[in-house]
Amino acid sequence: MDFSDDGSKPEFNVATIEVLEARNLVASDIGFFRAGKSDAYVIVKDVKGIFGDDRRRTSVVNASLNPTWNETFHCKFNYKLSAFKFKLMDKDVVTADDPLGKATVPIDWFLDKLDPAHPIVMLDLWLPLAKVKHGELHVRITVQFNIPIALPGIKVPLPMNFQIGLAWDFKKKETPIDLDASITGLDRGENVYDKVFFGHLVGFNGAVRHSGDDRTGDGDGDDETITFDMSRLPAQVEKIVVTVNSFSGQPLSHMKYAYVRIIDRGRTHAFFGIGKGHVPETDGLLLGVVQRSAEGHGWDFVTTAVSAPGRDVASSLPHIVGYGRAHLGW
Repeated sequence: MDFSDDGSKPEFNVATIEVLEARNLVASDIGFFRAGKSDAYVIVKDVKGIFGDDRRRTSVVNASLNPTWNETFHCKFNYKLSAFKFKLMDKDVVTADDPLGKATVPIDWFLDKLDPAHPIVMLDLWLPLAKVKHGELHVRITVQFNIPIALPGIKVPLPMNFQIGLAWDFKKKETPIDLDASITGLDRGENVYDKVFFGHLVGFNGAVRHSGDDRTGDGDGDDETITFDMSRLPAQVEKIVVTVNSFSGQPLSHMKYAYVRIIDRGRTHAFFGIGKGHVPETDGLLLGVVQRSAEGHGWDFVTTAVSAPGRDVASSLPHIVGYGRAHLGW
């Protein structure tokens, strides 16, 4: 994955979505001539982070429980997309259209298959339909990641001035958890030098500034943004850990989606997202680390996205230090 700043990388990724066919759909029609059939079509849902190609709806295939569409849609998406979502409907002339099921393809499935040297991933999937007794949808999705992905363990070189944006979303019917993002600087011996969080927004002699606490994750932008000026960072600081903690102790696995992104002059330098099922069952999460490069000059960001149990950074720190010594060369 190329993290160089050539000024030409678009601020979006590209997806080609092929809606191919479905099988064993539920029968929605009850008329004399159409009993036991459905007039099915598919909607590629408009979700947060997806844009372009407003016509994301297939044609209607009449009187079939095993329809074939073979229709293709193109769209763009950014770091806010947690999943591609599909809704199958039965077309009715007189009454409202009836639902035939829903299907979801999390963005994590593409990130799990991503080769940093070849940022194009294709998935050919038969998806079980939710909210109905039976049925499957066959889709083929090809994603080209134009925004560099900060996969766990990969070092992302950092400019001297940058921001880290953090965001999280919860399902609509779930009560949001009060989450706190913190930046903690450690010296060579892993002792705490300083930290920045909702109760202490500026630290490290003014080198690090926190945007403030967002309790719910509502809204379309980053929930919390931390600004770094590494030229002002005290020399004693060797590494900086980025953590999210659940002050109430509720597990972070309730999150539908979370991401961390590196921002350089207002543009996304790199990002990484994790969705429901990939977020550890924990109340503390080590999202990433800013540390001095192995060559001794400059700084790197390393995504970690691992459990660091604790309602606050102090409780999480022993787990963070243990992980750093085992996996990050501390």
